[in-house]
Amino acid sequence: MIKFPCVLIFLLGLLLTSTTPQRAVAQINDIEARQRSVLAQPPVRHRPPLTTDDHEHLLRSWWGGRVWLMQHGIDIVPVYMLEAAGNVSGGLSHGSAYTGRFWVDLEIDWNKLAGLKGLKSHTVFVSNSGRNLSKDRLNNDPYAVLHLYGRLGTFVKLQFAYVTQDLMKGHLQIGAGRTNQALFFDSSPLYCMFLSKAICRVPRALTGSNPNGFHSTGRSNWGIYIRYRPITPFYMQVGAFESTPLHGGASGFNWSFRQTNGVNLPFEIGWQPGGSVGERSSHFALGGYYDNAPVNDVYWDDLGTARVLTGLPGRQSHSHTAMWAQFDHMIKRNTPSNVGGLIIFGNFTRTDPHISAFKQQATIGFEDVGEIRGRPKDGFGVQITYAWVSDEMRAGQKLLYAQFGRYPAGLYSIQSHEMIFEAQYSYHAHHAVDLQPDCQYIVRPNSQAGIRNAIVIGGRARVNF
Repeated sequence: MIKFPCVLIFLLGLLLTSTTPQRAVAQINDIEARQRSVLAQPPVRHRPPLTTDDHEHLLRSWWGGRVWLMQHGIDIVPVYMLEAAGNVSGGLSHGSAYTGRFWVDLEIDWNKLAGLKGLKSHTVFVSNSGRNLSKDRLNNDPYAVLHLYGRLGTFVKLQFAYVTQDLMKGHLQIGAGRTNQALFFDSSPLYCMFLSKAICRVPRALTGSNPNGFHSTGRSNWGIYIRYRPITPFYMQVGAFESTPLHGGASGFNWSFRQTNGVNLPFEIGWQPGGSVGERSSHFALGGYYDNAPVNDVYWDDLGTARVLTGLPGRQSHSHTAMWAQFDHMIKRNTPSNVGGLIIFGNFTRTDPHISAFKQQATIGFEDVGEIRGRPKDGFGVQITYAWVSDEMRAGQKLLYAQFGRYPAGLYSIQSHEMIFEAQYSYHAHHAVDLQPDCQYIVRPNSQAGIRNAIVIGGRARVNF
């Protein structure tokens, strides 16, 4: 049962209601939100405004400089986002952690700047700070309660740098450069409205097979993708992304191929009806990937013996796959924004349990933006995630306990499954300032019955400069 503190998120939302008019649409708390929002809408003639079309800025027009830049196709959005949370009940111990990220999102429309129709570039620089609360207090739970954490190799790092070319009146888009799959595949603008790394930017289980190939963090490799719409509501897309542990190095500018060890090939088909103003939009997608990078088996070693008994590395596999299915549907429209309404969503992702700590993950939830009259930027939502541990990894843990009466190092019981209940309220506090209280109830942290269920209370603040 979800404990009482989580209910406070919704009570706080009721207390924060105001009739002060808001002109801007809801923000999405994620890097590269604009590109993801563009892909979330088909190229219909009269489509709703994007969630990031109308950025508010604390410094307004930058004394006229921003207006001049926008007229020449240059859109710069400096953002600082803070996340903080405390484990107030359960887990291994009680305590709190702070994470922060300053990033600069630079979008250039080369049609306005140089007459190159349909060409845009997308560049993001980031600076991180803070600690991982789930590592410190929840036995290094991979479904981290805060998705922003970790110091970079340098003070500032190049996160993404890629270009997109729109062709055929928006029915074909080609993108290439320093990027990753999480911007385009098994993703949604809705997922990062929640703090948990369980679904932001993609379901966590998807990254377990080969984190050097498919990853949900800000890591970037060389990649290319092609998205084609033979008819407006239907799309198909494929990609090819480098697998390497390098990820641009400490600064993000090490673009060498010397450590490349494979390629990740994602694909997806989707149906997006209702893309025009006034309509209730939907999104249904099926996809998967094939990866040929070398990855170690979680159970067997090269001698055909259980790894937990020999201590040897797992035997290498050079072929693994994953699949996913996702949907979202707007039940009720509240504002003209593409997320301005009550939206239900769900996702099921399955990975290869032979070479991954994860087996599969299911998420269902809703996000309701603009429900309160006069506050179209406010929203609240709930997501529930159920995640299964790899059967092969679980078998190894059982074998070790049967043979020696102990669990693998760092564990308090055999891992099985985990559930995450999360509730959040997004409150537009001031011009260009958003606050978001959040509560998470975690059943079996790090998928272990030997760790008490945890309650984490936290929140997020975002400022656009």
